Amino acid sequence: MKRVFSFGDKTIESAVKRIIEMRRVAVIGAGTMGQGIAADLLLKTDCEVVLLDVNSEALDRAREVLNAKWAGEVSATRIRPEDAKALESRTFFTQSYSDLATADIVWEAATEAIDIKKKIFRALEESLDADHLAAIFSNTSSHTTEELAILFKTEVLRSKFLTVHGYFPFDFNRLIDVMKGKYASAETYALGVVFADQVLEKVVMALPVDHHGYIADPIFQGMAAIMSWDIKTGQDIIDLGGLWSMFTANPFTVLDQTGHMPYTESSRHLGQALPDHDRLKSIYTRDGVYYTDWIAHLEKSGHSGINSPDRCGFFKWTTDARAKPAEVFDPESRKYIAKGQTSREAYWSMFEAAERDRAEGKIKSCDALLAVVLADDTAGRAFRRYVLPLCLYVLDLIQDGYATPGQINTCCRAGLRFKVGLVELVDAMIDELTIHGVLTLIHRARDENATDPHMLDMLDADGLRGPRTGKPCLLHELKKRNLTHLLGYGIYYHTPVAELDLASGTYRGCYGDLKLYEPSARDRVASIVFNCPLRGNVFNHAVIDQLAHAYHRVLNLHENGRCGAVLFTAAGTGMRMLGADAKEFNRGWFERDKGYTPLSEEDAAASSRNAVELFRTIQRSPVASVGVFGEKWGGGAEFTYFLDLRYDVRAFGYVYDTLERTSVWCEKPIYNQPELDYAILPGFAGASELKRIGVGHSGAYELFDQGLTATRAYQIGLSNGLFDDELEALRRGYEQARQMAKDAPYSRALFKAQLSREQDDASLAQETGEVFDPRKNPYINSGLVRLLDRGARPPKMNYACKDIDLPGWEYPRKSGMADHR
Repeated sequence: MKRVFSFGDKTIESAVKRIIEMRRVAVIGAGTMGQGIAADLLLKTDCEVVLLDVNSEALDRAREVLNAKWAGEVSATRIRPEDAKALESRTFFTQSYSDLATADIVWEAATEAIDIKKKIFRALEESLDADHLAAIFSNTSSHTTEELAILFKTEVLRSKFLTVHGYFPFDFNRLIDVMKGKYASAETYALGVVFADQVLEKVVMALPVDHHGYIADPIFQGMAAIMSWDIKTGQDIIDLGGLWSMFTANPFTVLDQTGHMPYTESSRHLGQALPDHDRLKSIYTRDGVYYTDWIAHLEKSGHSGINSPDRCGFFKWTTDARAKPAEVFDPESRKYIAKGQTSREAYWSMFEAAERDRAEGKIKSCDALLAVVLADDTAGRAFRRYVLPLCLYVLDLIQDGYATPGQINTCCRAGLRFKVGLVELVDAMIDELTIHGVLTLIHRARDENATDPHMLDMLDADGLRGPRTGKPCLLHELKKRNLTHLLGYGIYYHTPVAELDLASGTYRGCYGDLKLYEPSARDRVASIVFNCPLRGNVFNHAVIDQLAHAYHRVLNLHENGRCGAVLFTAAGTGMRMLGADAKEFNRGWFERDKGYTPLSEEDAAASSRNAVELFRTIQRSPVASVGVFGEKWGGGAEFTYFLDLRYDVRAFGYVYDTLERTSVWCEKPIYNQPELDYAILPGFAGASELKRIGVGHSGAYELFDQGLTATRAYQIGLSNGLFDDELEALRRGYEQARQMAKDAPYSRALFKAQLSREQDDASLAQETGEVFDPRKNPYINSGLVRLLDRGARPPKMNYACKDIDLPGWEYPRKSGMADHR
């Protein structure tokens, strides 16, 4: 493995150790998903990867795809030719299950057809070394873990089986599901979660309880299925599917890109297997069929999307590199017809909401969704018919204990790429209408669909009919308990940072772009990991809100004596940290033909003010801080200047020599501040912080004009530690933080205060005297016993800071969460 670390969490230490020992991973199924999984494993591990398929042609295609991918990486000067050869040498293609005998992990990514899965699992049982095997994963979209685990006869393989499900495209989608089910051991479950999190670098939906389709898939599947029964014409595919474009993308265009088989196979399975209490069951089984006749026609005709021979599915796609839908399938005529325009007269609320967003510099906002859901036009009625049942469905998932509000919202945002998650929409409707008003809105939708029994069942909020008979929806419980939000929102930009714990009625941190590991009692080190490697761990509005909330939790732990230091690092190979999100520099969507749309001075100033206020809190707090990072750009580099210590990992790659006009493989700069090239400034206080650190004008100019390698940064005193191995850097950084956490809070607070101001001898003498006063510094007794009685076991220090005035420091009384959305 390239890097797996426990961050002081004893519960995952054995999983971390087992993963580090892994040398061979097998993937069954050489189709689109299998290829994506194999490529990701090759890039993110040092393991051999075995790709198995019974079809030799599928293996040949997979070999071509992977080799072309590596050739493209070489051509783009991202890797060297010898790196590509090394990747090829670690890849094995086979039709024989005997080649999987020594695999540490086997990952099944074949069809959803249960008969084929039975054959695969039987072959695995005959071939695998169960003692050597760490885990078996299935990438199933709709089966539960239990349904597949029982295909194994032996208990040992059942105990090592998980469903681990990635989303298309695997290498560019952040979400992954890990579901335990009935039979998997706690050790296997922990291993699966750590593997998905740290090796695959994904946002993990860890689900201890089986649920058909996990969380994201039933939502996505439902988006298309719920309206498919009403679609009569090609224009309906555009108009009704276009409703979801207000959140993300038309689901029918996405299904064309992923292929129709997962959808049809999942619909068939969900129609057969969903429990009777599932609100959406009727969209998968009507009159003995699991999906509409026009979708069945496409399937029978081989029109399964962009990868079918004729590039036809719900749309007919162009043949150029950036394929686009050229025509749309018309269920009425069974032909492909020209795409029409959505009627502005019928869908006026959608058009007006989009125009209002553009005028206000917003992108697919909550306000736009509210405007449509309340509108009395075709768009409003369609929104209430198709979106409100999905909102009720996610409330069911929370009510039934399958998922938390934060998990559902993260699935929407990270996996389905919603700009506004469905739980956020529910909160926004409650803010706008009150819970009583939302229930009234659902009753309005019920009355609008009074002649459709299926819709009446799905729109039942009161437990009066359909699958949820006798169980009123969660809104009723929230109203009874005076709970008005399912999510908590950040103090700066009001993006989600916390979720409601339904049992206690309190909020707990829940982050989509970073992770907080709370400290163990022994180490007293918290770890904050920036966790969006696909986007380079950028500092956008959501990350600022999440970091503020997470650090307020750290401060609360410090005040209670449980935390003395925090380790900051970044997920992803190379531990990269980019700066402020360039997408937020433009007012609204950036459109090439229109060019840059300037932010207002007020918005631009706020982006600097908010980030620097947060970074100053981290810098001035009595909590020690260590940063362990690789390549850093812009605001990502500036953030590290506020930390007490910086440990750097050398980076190597191609660097363009502007004089020789060629790319050279060498040590790359890891401190990069290109702001001046783009006519902006280091808005996170880079100039002043470099001066404070003592880099000097010459070093600052060097950094801004050409960047600094890790070696050079160490030479000039910007870096405190230099490493070639990421895991070793983390180990050393964590250990240094553990030692710093032993500092007495009063002394460390005073030391930081002294560093931040000019010091005179009289003040020093006074403060030295105060340090020896137990009434002001209650830590002095145990601290000096440790110094004076070196031969004895030192007494444990009580690090709690409640009711103690720490010099130069006052704990923020904010929770890191706004009072409302």
